[in-house]
Amino acid sequence: MNPPRIVITGLGAVTGFGFEWQGLWSDMLRGRHCIRPWQPEGVSEGSFPVRYAAPVDWQRLPAYLRSHPALAGELERRTRFGWLAASQALADSRLGYAHWRDVAVLAASGAPQHSLDDMQLAFADGETAPSWKSVMRHAASVRGDASLRQSSDRLARVIADELGSAGPVMNASSACAGAAQAIGNAFHMLRRGECELALAGGADSVLNLDTLGALYLLGAASTETRRGEALCRPFDAGRSGLVAGEGGGFLMLETLEHALARGAKPYAEILGYGSSLDGYRLTAPEPEGRGASEAMAAALDDAGIAPERVDLVNAHGTSTPLNDRAETLAIKRVFARDQHYRQLSVAANKSQFGHLIAAAGAPELLVSALCCREDWVTPTLNLDEPDPDCDLDYTAHKARHRRVDIALSNSFGFGGLNTALVLGKYRSDAS
Repeated sequence: MNPPRIVITGLGAVTGFGFEWQGLWSDMLRGRHCIRPWQPEGVSEGSFPVRYAAPVDWQRLPAYLRSHPALAGELERRTRFGWLAASQALADSRLGYAHWRDVAVLAASGAPQHSLDDMQLAFADGETAPSWKSVMRHAASVRGDASLRQSSDRLARVIADELGSAGPVMNASSACAGAAQAIGNAFHMLRRGECELALAGGADSVLNLDTLGALYLLGAASTETRRGEALCRPFDAGRSGLVAGEGGGFLMLETLEHALARGAKPYAEILGYGSSLDGYRLTAPEPEGRGASEAMAAALDDAGIAPERVDLVNAHGTSTPLNDRAETLAIKRVFARDQHYRQLSVAANKSQFGHLIAAAGAPELLVSALCCREDWVTPTLNLDEPDPDCDLDYTAHKARHRRVDIALSNSFGFGGLNTALVLGKYRSDAS
């Protein structure tokens, strides 16, 4: 018996481009980006070494979203972004209220942003080391729900609560591979018959002093200023590190049988999912891209798709010296037969909306689905001088109209976590 086909029926995205996926797609095809000068709140201008990012602009919030519950109460930015994106995907799917309880929720979000005030309570009396007594002396000032409010699973919980979901409800915490892993696990759950509907994706915001400061100290974030807003340049010889963004993305997944029964119109079909671990270093990919190639090969095998059938690879493309070279080698390894890697289109979405860290895989898969539906490939911006070690067709500068029947989307995370998802153009007559 063949496993059920799994399709995407709803899309939702929040990025620096705005709060709707339609604007994201339109701006990307026009070759626009949302990277601009940025500094963390609470620091003097120009004092923080990271000078550019792709922040969400609240002034672009549509009027109909201003009463959304995500904007009320005390929530971290990542949870607000994810909840808005998930609500958009739910509305876009046109799923009737009677089905909401049946939706599984799988979400990824990044490291919590700590409350500095709460953290410093232990030192409130000038002690050189934290003590239980000093905390208790200020117990009335401690917000009891702080840990729960900032916990990594907060996003999954608020979405499930809104839906009245009976589960499963799961949280993925796997760095920059998180959202892709959430979607991949939802895909496998649906295919195994554990549910018929799943809302999957992720959200993150590292645009704060503590988290982006850590990325700076790790040497991951670019501190260059001479290129200005053209700083994010995947596969270019002048690339110097990631440019962080923030936001979220969610997709409604369901079995094709369920989708057709309720009259839904699929955007694309998910065909396969693969994951691997480099086992190399915490902050650097395996230099030859072996772990990345294993994830891609596993996803293609899961889909039953020969590498020669792939038209587009939506690359992880971080604009870091190590990742871009390793990913290029990985692509060449997977698509080596008859040098099919020369026929591929490759795109790097982060050149347009930055690196959304734990959320990155969701809007990038959303874009990949639209590439399949619309037969367009989004551009890789700022690729002015290709690195000699990065010699594929990265769709430099301008979007390209071409047939995209099969796309593969990569997401690689700190610690050597690798994921790949295979998408196909939706065809009602596919076997």
